[in-house]
Amino acid sequence: MDIGVWMRAEVLADKLDARSESNSEQAWNLARWPTVLSEQGDHRLFVAVNGAWRGCFKISGEALYNPDDARTPCTLLFDTKTWTPMTPVAVHRFRGFTYDVPRSDSQKSD
Repeated sequence: MDIGVWMRAEVLADKLDARSESNSEQAWNLARWPTVLSEQGDHRLFVAVNGAWRGCFKISGEALYNPDDARTPCTLLFDTKTWTPMTPVAVHRFRGFTYDVPRSDSQKSD
């Protein structure tokens, strides 16, 4: 299953810069756990920036939980080397995360 988040452009740029680091894993904190990520299979984190979906990362099979963080106790992990850009698809701004992400056929093949 897939989920989507909204990032500022500079945050996505920072995440993408991590592709060249020896540890290319990055994190995204959430207020609640997306239930679909508890299901078996591959999961992707779609990223929206400046009003459009821009691409996705493959989500790690592991995650973090910090019960002492009342605001965002759930942390998704993803490898930035799995970034797959896509043809921009318009989206209205949202908070938290969404299950309403683009279909796979909008991803670029190059």
